[in-house]
Formats: sequence, structure tokens, C-alpha cells
Amino acid sequence: RLEGVWGPKAGAAWHLHELTRDRGLSAFVLFSSVAGAFGGAGQGSYAAANAFLDALAVYRRGLGLPAQSLGWGLWASGMADTLDEGHLRRLSRSGLSTLTDEQGLALFDTALTMDEPALVVARLDLAALAAHPEPPAALFSALLPHRSRRRDTVAGPRPPQTGQSLLDLVRARIAVVLGHASANAVEADRSFSDLGFDSLSAVEFRNQLGAETGLRLPATLVFDHPNAEA
Repeated sequence: RLEGVWGPKAGAAWHLHELTRDRGLSAFVLFSSVAGAFGGAGQGSYAAANAFLDALAVYRRGLGLPAQSLGWGLWASGMADTLDEGHLRRLSRSGLSTLTDEQGLALFDTALTMDEPALVVARLDLAALAAHPEPPAALFSALLPHRSRRRDTVAGPRPPQTGQSLLDLVRARIAVVLGHASANAVEADRSFSDLGFDSLSAVEFRNQLGAETGLRLPATLVFDHPNAEA
């Protein structure tokens, strides 16, 4: 999996660097991804390759050569076309919105006027980040209103008081992760696999439930228990 993305992205960029370093280029622009800066479940190899591009731009600048790496967010006419509804919902909840072609091209023009070797070029939905049940990542917390960040810190976990309230909480978190309008759509005795969980949604569910209860839960939570009731 690493080789599949490392060769075309990191390897190709390094070859271009070596082959053109003495050519007196006026620009050397690399197309990276926000994955290199933000990370992401299931994107380890892709994130590593893009982080290499960002580092290469910094390295070239240190040699006195032109370089800029642009860490793109999601384009509506690009990779977003290949993602299913579940993946798009997950990205939306993380605060990353899609760019139109017009927005992307305008950002490209603006980025080229900035004297920075590596930039993140993306569209963030700060309202979605502020409304997310988990505290925002440190990477985003400074972008959110002070009141939202303080509420996340001071409120802390809210442990359920009864078995029923715990089940309600579990069903509510499942509904959010799977994109249901309410917990009523989640049958307590239906298996997680039948509900539509995959490995990424399983991790997101574990993280949300851990944040709500203050418990350190295993990544295999939905595989260790057959359904919400369990």
C-alpha cells in the first residue's frame, strides 16, 4: 500500500527535483494534500507521500531553489466524485468541505503570490467543527470561537446514570456516525455489521463514545460486541 502511492508521488517528485535543479526554473509547484497535514483514518500511506512533497518544497527552498507545495483539500470535481455518501458525511463532520472548480482555481492563483514553501489550500466548515461532539483537534481549536473551545474543555465527559441512558447514548452516537436523523433508526439488537459499519466508522464511533463517557475504549469495540445493546 505504501509503495502504491509513494512511487508516483514522492518518487516522481524527487526525480523531478534532481533532473531540474540546474535548469534555472522560475517555479516548481507540487500538488500535495491536506492528508499530509491533517492525517486521516485509512490514509497513512497517502499522508506520508504528501508530507514528503511538503518537506521537499522546504528542502528546495533551503537550497535556494524555487518550490511550493500546495496541500489541497477535496475538489467536488476530483476525488469527491469517487467517494460514497458515508465517506462524504465523515469528511463533512471533520470540518472539510468540497471546493468548486472556481474556488480551487482562485485559491491556486492566490497561493502562488505567497512566499511560503508549503500551504494548506482547503475549505473548512468551522460550524461543523464547533458542533462536533468530540473536542476539536489542536490543529483546529485556535480557529473556533473561544466559547466553543472552553465549553468542550470545561464540560468534560457526561457519564450516563442508568443502563437505559447508556443504551440511548450508544444509539445516538451510532446514528450520528451512520448519518441517521435520530437514534430511533438504530435497532438495539441489530448487529453492527448489518447496521452498515466499516472499519473507519467503527473507529469514529469508538472515539465519539469515548469522548462522551470519559472511558478509554478499544478500537475493536464494535467487533468485540455484536450490537448496541451488548
